[in-house]
Amino acid sequence: MVNKQKQKGFTLVELIVVLVILGVLAALLVPALTGYIEKSRKNVVIADTRAITQAAQTELSMVYATDAFQNVKQASMGSDGSVSAFIVASKDGKTTTTFTKAVDGAKDRYKDMVSLSEVASLQDGKGGRFFVWADHSGVVQFTVYDSGKGYLGVYCAEDGSIEAIEQSKATFVDAWSNTLFVLNTGDIPKGHAREYIYTGYLGITS
Repeated sequence: MVNKQKQKGFTLVELIVVLVILGVLAALLVPALTGYIEKSRKNVVIADTRAITQAAQTELSMVYATDAFQNVKQASMGSDGSVSAFIVASKDGKTTTTFTKAVDGAKDRYKDMVSLSEVASLQDGKGGRFFVWADHSGVVQFTVYDSGKGYLGVYCAEDGSIEAIEQSKATFVDAWSNTLFVLNTGDIPKGHAREYIYTGYLGITS
């Protein structure tokens, strides 16, 4: 006669202990994982903002010495030496009420800039958008990049900073979307450029 070995299962107490341990682990790991994901998103936005800035500066360096650029710059210059806004590169290549002049080839220049930046969200209309503000000497002063994923990347040339700001705390300037433009920076107080773009155009107060 064969003796059947009794199979012993988990007791209720043992199951409760296991569940408690899993709960404690989850409580410890989930916040850490969430923080890691948010940090990763910020780092991607910062990297993308840097790439857009570098691509914009490359395009500016190539076009600055051309007659096309200099002619538009001269036509946009006031008697006091200030330069009214004009487009260097834009997604549709069209002038607007804000930007009444544009350097020839603005649409193609935008495509080259996006391709050079290799920012994924700008490829094939995947939701990303930006604006780049350069001074009349052809140097990028500000880049603002909307990742479409909860953060704005902001570059300021004065201190070289690039920060990722929660989208809920800032306002993107829709009228400047997907445009590289030249605008006078003479009225920006020295040492306060970051504050100027944050409070004056993005609505960031803290």
